[in-house]
Amino acid sequence: MGEQATTASTGGLDPAGWVASHGEAMFAYARLRLPTAEAAEEVVQEALLAAFRSRGSFDGRSSERTWLIGVLRHKVLDALRATKKAPFQLDDKEETCFCKGEYAEPMRTWPDSVGLKEVQESVRAALDRLPEAMRRALVLRELDGLPGKAVCEILDISPTNLWTLVHRGKARLRKMLSEEFASTGDRG
Repeated sequence: MGEQATTASTGGLDPAGWVASHGEAMFAYARLRLPTAEAAEEVVQEALLAAFRSRGSFDGRSSERTWLIGVLRHKVLDALRATKKAPFQLDDKEETCFCKGEYAEPMRTWPDSVGLKEVQESVRAALDRLPEAMRRALVLRELDGLPGKAVCEILDISPTNLWTLVHRGKARLRKMLSEEFASTGDRG
């Protein structure tokens, strides 16, 4: 009876099991969006604490994980707003593969032997190699799907700067991944 009363008072949530059930997914979400594992861990802890404090507002319209990730999303955005924007400087020899609205070289296809987990790990590693401002802009705009105006406000940049960061970030990711999987295909 005590367990049922606790569950009823928390709106069907199980705060005692949050870390075991959702901690890994929350960390993965935060880590993709923040520059370090330490920053991601801190934001996850803040999100868990905020969720615990506001557990009475959970209305059951979504799953427990979806609700927790929603709380986490707000904490990640707060953390991004609070950090000084990383300066972005173009290399003198900045390469672009975008010409007249089309890629100059077609992207190589990934070898059939490459699995989804390998692709995810490669994308994560490539994102980590991007300049911080470029990574932030690309993740918020393309992965999180935030409108450009919101990303500009969060990062305190102009729309032109956002477009440049996202465009060049995609080009760099494309190049890194093409090179990596081309070498993977040569080995197979």
